Amino acid sequence: MSNAFWPSRRAAALLAVAASVGLAACGGSSSVTGALLSGTISGLTADGLVLTSGGSNLAVAANSTAFTFTGRLTLGGTYAVSVKTQPTGLVCRVANATGTAVGDITNIAVTCAPAHSVGGSVTGLVASGLVLANGSDNVSVPANSTSFVFPAKVGEGSSYGVTVLTQPAGQTCTVANGASFVGQSDVTSVQVSCI
Repeated sequence: MSNAFWPSRRAAALLAVAASVGLAACGGSSSVTGALLSGTISGLTADGLVLTSGGSNLAVAANSTAFTFTGRLTLGGTYAVSVKTQPTGLVCRVANATGTAVGDITNIAVTCAPAHSVGGSVTGLVASGLVLANGSDNVSVPANSTSFVFPAKVGEGSSYGVTVLTQPAGQTCTVANGASFVGQSDVTSVQVSCI
Protein backbone atom coordinates (compact mmCIF):
# COMPACT_ATOMS: atom_id res chain seq x y z
CA MET A 1 0.00 0.00 0.00
CA SER A 2 1.42 3.39 -0.91
CA ASN A 3 2.04 6.06 1.68
CA ALA A 4 -0.08 8.47 -0.41
CA PHE A 5 -3.18 6.38 0.25
CA TRP A 6 -2.87 6.46 4.08
CA PRO A 7 -3.66 10.18 4.63
CA SER A 8 -6.83 10.01 2.51
CA ARG A 9 -8.02 6.87 4.35
CA ARG A 10 -7.30 8.50 7.67
CA ALA A 11 -9.15 11.64 6.60
CA ALA A 12 -12.18 9.54 5.57
CA ALA A 13 -12.22 7.81 8.96
CA LEU A 14 -12.01 11.14 10.78
CA LEU A 15 -14.89 12.49 8.66
CA ALA A 16 -17.01 9.45 9.55
CA VAL A 17 -16.35 9.98 13.27
CA ALA A 18 -17.16 13.69 12.98
CA ALA A 19 -20.41 12.91 11.18
CA SER A 20 -21.52 10.47 13.89
CA VAL A 21 -20.69 13.00 16.61
CA GLY A 22 -22.66 15.63 14.70
CA LEU A 23 -25.68 13.33 14.46
CA ALA A 24 -25.52 12.60 18.18
CA ALA A 25 -25.37 16.32 18.99
CA CYS A 26 -28.48 16.92 16.88
CA GLY A 27 -30.32 13.99 18.39
CA GLY A 28 -30.00 11.93 15.23
CA SER A 29 -28.72 8.78 16.84
CA SER A 30 -28.48 9.52 20.57
CA SER A 31 -31.17 8.57 23.05
CA VAL A 32 -32.76 11.45 25.02
CA THR A 33 -32.10 11.23 28.75
CA GLY A 34 -33.94 12.87 31.61
CA ALA A 35 -37.60 13.13 32.56
CA LEU A 36 -40.37 15.36 31.30
CA LEU A 37 -42.39 17.25 33.91
CA SER A 38 -46.06 17.51 32.95
CA GLY A 39 -49.61 17.17 34.18
CA THR A 40 -53.27 18.10 33.80
CA ILE A 41 -55.22 21.31 34.44
CA SER A 42 -58.92 21.72 35.19
CA GLY A 43 -61.03 24.84 35.65
CA LEU A 44 -58.59 27.30 34.08
CA THR A 45 -60.96 29.82 32.53
CA ALA A 46 -58.70 32.90 32.70
CA ASP A 47 -55.21 33.96 31.68
CA GLY A 48 -52.38 34.70 34.07
CA LEU A 49 -51.45 31.31 35.52
CA VAL A 50 -47.69 30.83 35.90
CA LEU A 51 -46.32 27.55 37.26
CA THR A 52 -42.78 27.21 38.56
CA SER A 53 -40.40 24.37 39.36
CA GLY A 54 -36.70 24.57 40.13
CA GLY A 55 -36.38 28.11 38.83
CA SER A 56 -38.15 27.29 35.56
CA ASN A 57 -41.38 29.21 34.93
CA LEU A 58 -44.22 28.20 32.64
CA ALA A 59 -47.06 30.52 31.59
CA VAL A 60 -50.28 28.59 30.93
CA ALA A 61 -53.01 30.00 28.69
CA ALA A 62 -56.70 30.09 29.59
CA ASN A 63 -58.68 26.91 28.85
CA SER A 64 -55.55 24.74 28.79
CA THR A 65 -56.11 21.20 30.01
CA ALA A 66 -52.47 20.10 30.19
CA PHE A 67 -48.97 21.52 30.66
CA THR A 68 -45.38 20.42 30.07
CA PHE A 69 -42.28 22.23 31.31
CA THR A 70 -39.58 22.78 28.71
CA GLY A 71 -36.33 20.94 29.26
CA ARG A 72 -35.89 17.69 31.13
CA LEU A 73 -35.18 16.79 34.73
CA THR A 74 -32.13 14.79 35.70
CA LEU A 75 -33.15 11.24 36.51
CA GLY A 76 -33.01 10.79 40.26
CA GLY A 77 -33.44 14.51 40.84
CA THR A 78 -36.30 16.04 42.81
CA TYR A 79 -39.01 18.41 41.60
CA ALA A 80 -41.51 20.75 43.28
CA VAL A 81 -44.22 22.42 41.20
CA SER A 82 -46.05 25.42 42.63
CA VAL A 83 -48.18 28.33 41.48
CA LYS A 84 -46.04 31.43 41.04
CA THR A 85 -48.86 33.66 39.76
CA GLN A 86 -52.58 33.00 40.14
CA PRO A 87 -54.85 33.61 37.13
CA THR A 88 -57.27 36.52 37.16
CA GLY A 89 -60.24 35.81 39.45
CA LEU A 90 -59.18 32.22 40.16
CA VAL A 91 -57.24 30.28 42.76
CA CYS A 92 -55.27 27.24 41.54
CA ARG A 93 -53.87 24.43 43.68
CA VAL A 94 -51.33 21.77 42.75
CA ALA A 95 -51.67 18.10 43.73
CA ASN A 96 -48.81 15.55 43.47
CA ALA A 97 -46.52 18.58 43.33
CA THR A 98 -43.28 17.04 44.61
CA GLY A 99 -41.31 13.88 44.05
CA THR A 100 -38.25 12.24 42.56
CA ALA A 101 -37.85 11.88 38.79
CA VAL A 102 -37.43 8.17 38.04
CA GLY A 103 -39.12 8.62 34.64
CA ASP A 104 -41.48 11.06 32.95
CA ILE A 105 -43.79 12.72 35.50
CA THR A 106 -47.39 12.96 34.28
CA ASN A 107 -49.51 12.81 37.45
CA ILE A 108 -49.30 16.45 38.56
CA ALA A 109 -52.82 17.90 38.77
CA VAL A 110 -53.59 21.63 38.80
CA THR A 111 -57.15 22.49 39.84
CA CYS A 112 -58.51 26.03 39.50
CA ALA A 113 -61.69 27.48 40.99
CA PRO A 114 -63.34 30.91 41.11
CA ALA A 115 -61.93 32.99 43.98
CA HIS A 116 -63.91 34.88 46.61
CA SER A 117 -62.98 37.20 49.45
CA VAL A 118 -63.34 36.27 53.11
CA GLY A 119 -64.46 38.97 55.53
CA GLY A 120 -67.15 40.11 57.89
CA SER A 121 -68.19 42.56 60.56
CA VAL A 122 -66.40 44.04 63.58
CA THR A 123 -68.11 45.44 66.68
CA GLY A 124 -66.72 47.18 69.76
CA LEU A 125 -63.19 47.74 68.43
CA VAL A 126 -61.90 51.01 69.92
CA ALA A 127 -58.17 50.22 70.15
CA SER A 128 -55.46 49.48 67.60
CA GLY A 129 -53.46 46.29 67.23
CA LEU A 130 -56.08 43.74 66.16
CA VAL A 131 -54.67 41.23 63.65
CA LEU A 132 -56.85 38.48 62.21
CA ALA A 133 -55.55 35.34 60.49
CA ASN A 134 -56.95 32.94 57.92
CA GLY A 135 -54.29 30.29 57.60
CA SER A 136 -51.13 32.16 56.55
CA ASP A 137 -53.11 35.20 55.37
CA ASN A 138 -53.28 38.08 57.87
CA VAL A 139 -55.13 41.37 58.03
CA SER A 140 -54.61 44.28 60.45
CA VAL A 141 -57.88 45.89 61.50
CA PRO A 142 -57.63 49.57 62.51
CA ALA A 143 -59.37 50.96 65.58
CA ASN A 144 -63.06 51.83 65.13
CA SER A 145 -63.39 49.58 62.06
CA THR A 146 -66.76 47.96 61.48
CA SER A 147 -65.67 45.46 58.84
CA PHE A 148 -62.64 43.58 57.47
CA VAL A 149 -61.62 41.64 54.35
CA PHE A 150 -58.56 39.41 53.97
CA PRO A 151 -56.21 40.42 51.13
CA ALA A 152 -55.95 36.93 49.61
CA LYS A 153 -59.00 35.38 47.99
CA VAL A 154 -59.99 31.75 48.54
CA GLY A 155 -61.17 29.30 45.89
CA GLU A 156 -64.68 27.85 45.83
CA GLY A 157 -64.89 24.66 47.84
CA SER A 158 -61.84 25.54 49.93
CA SER A 159 -62.05 25.87 53.69
CA TYR A 160 -61.37 28.98 55.73
CA GLY A 161 -60.78 29.48 59.43
CA VAL A 162 -60.60 32.99 60.89
CA THR A 163 -58.83 33.45 64.23
CA VAL A 164 -57.46 36.33 66.30
CA LEU A 165 -53.69 36.42 65.83
CA THR A 166 -53.06 39.54 67.93
CA GLN A 167 -55.48 41.17 70.37
CA PRO A 168 -55.90 44.96 70.34
CA ALA A 169 -54.43 46.98 73.22
CA GLY A 170 -56.62 46.61 76.33
CA GLN A 171 -59.35 44.63 74.56
CA THR A 172 -60.31 41.01 73.94
CA CYS A 173 -61.86 40.04 70.61
CA THR A 174 -63.60 36.79 69.74
CA VAL A 175 -64.67 35.32 66.38
CA ALA A 176 -68.06 33.80 65.52
CA ASN A 177 -68.94 32.03 62.25
CA GLY A 178 -65.21 31.89 61.59
CA ALA A 179 -64.84 28.49 59.94
CA SER A 180 -66.60 26.94 56.95
CA PHE A 181 -66.19 26.41 53.20
CA VAL A 182 -66.27 29.05 50.48
CA GLY A 183 -69.35 28.82 48.29
CA GLN A 184 -70.16 30.64 45.07
CA SER A 185 -69.99 34.15 46.54
CA ASP A 186 -67.85 36.28 48.85
CA VAL A 187 -67.88 35.31 52.53
CA THR A 188 -69.25 38.21 54.62
CA SER A 189 -70.66 36.34 57.63
CA VAL A 190 -67.63 36.22 59.93
CA GLN A 191 -68.32 38.23 63.10
CA VAL A 192 -65.59 39.72 65.31
CA SER A 193 -66.72 41.11 68.67
CA CYS A 194 -64.41 43.09 70.94
CA ILE A 195 -64.87 44.07 74.58
